[in-house]
Amino acid sequence: MEIHRTGKQQKRSTYRPTGPLEGAVLSQTLSPQVDFRVRIPILIVLLIPITLAPRLTLFWRTLACLMPLMLTGTFRISRIRGEWMDSRLYLGFVPVWRQRCKLRAVMSIGTKYGGSEPGYWTFILFGPIQWISGWIFDYLVPAIGGPYELWLETAKGREFVVWQGHSQEHFEKNLDLLRNQTGAEIHPR
Repeated sequence: MEIHRTGKQQKRSTYRPTGPLEGAVLSQTLSPQVDFRVRIPILIVLLIPITLAPRLTLFWRTLACLMPLMLTGTFRISRIRGEWMDSRLYLGFVPVWRQRCKLRAVMSIGTKYGGSEPGYWTFILFGPIQWISGWIFDYLVPAIGGPYELWLETAKGREFVVWQGHSQEHFEKNLDLLRNQTGAEIHPR
């Protein structure tokens, strides 16, 4: 590894081969992969009681349908396609955020265990319902919740989340995939 000094800043650069890295994958989705065959039936089951509620007006039924739509339709899909990393965040099945970078431009992979789950203070201050709801929300929407995170930092200084979730097994598998594809350093955030 070479260290270049420019003024007060230190810039680290790692040797990158000009071709694809050995064992490079042409197209790979970070795990776990989103399975629409499960999400769509769950959405339909959650919408049935709302649509059949006799006392609600059409406006309130439509408004009540937003919660199940957001719960089942919020996820992140991160893919390695050739020499590109592509990460998209979907909100209600609509892509709202997309970030791309070249794998060769990745300087480091940031790992984070946030421990963002609801704790004892949430239970004491807001009660058991809020505490249980926090856990359920984190598991239903792992793209927004979940203590494990993988970040990429590019040579230009951009940083973005490529994966977030609860499973240490998926965390380690995705970390190994990113490390093998980029050859970048790993550091805790």
